[in-house]
Amino acid sequence: MKTNQIPPIIYRYLPKKPLDFLLYAVFALAVIKLASLYFSVNPDDSNWNAFKIEHHCKLRTTEYGVQRSSWDCDDGKTYFRWMQQR
Repeated sequence: MKTNQIPPIIYRYLPKKPLDFLLYAVFALAVIKLASLYFSVNPDDSNWNAFKIEHHCKLRTTEYGVQRSSWDCDDGKTYFRWMQQR
């Protein structure tokens, strides 16, 4: 491939609206990143009950008792256990 043939190839694949092409590329990258984050989550919660007892974790609630999505443990960290909320 000669260097003078590269621009016609690029222009052939680049749509008439380059901003649309850029937005499609950003959207595609965002979808790929979200998919990689989704599939990298480890759904194995087999040791959560032992960890919860060992670290004296307590379910965090609001004053109205409606927020039950996180756990306060004695190691000073807050753990979010979405799998436990089923």
